[in-house]
Amino acid sequence: MPRTVVVFSIELAVFDEEALRSSAECRARKDGLNDEAWASMRSGMSDDLIMLLDPGLVADAGFEILQSTCEVCEVIEHAIDQR
Repeated sequence: MPRTVVVFSIELAVFDEEALRSSAECRARKDGLNDEAWASMRSGMSDDLIMLLDPGLVADAGFEILQSTCEVCEVIEHAIDQR
């Protein structure tokens, strides 16, 4: 059976890294991972985002996420002096 593969990109801003880490840890527990297993899998913020944003197979939604990656880039915004 043929399938359509779609690439979906998202740019998001993280305002509270600790809240993100804590939420991902909570989601990992709900997925059946104990704290030690999650800690051994987690290498940083990118894994937190994948844990929260990649549900894998969504029941009866007609799709599954085959692979997810995350690249974290620090952005320093400079104020522009409008004098």
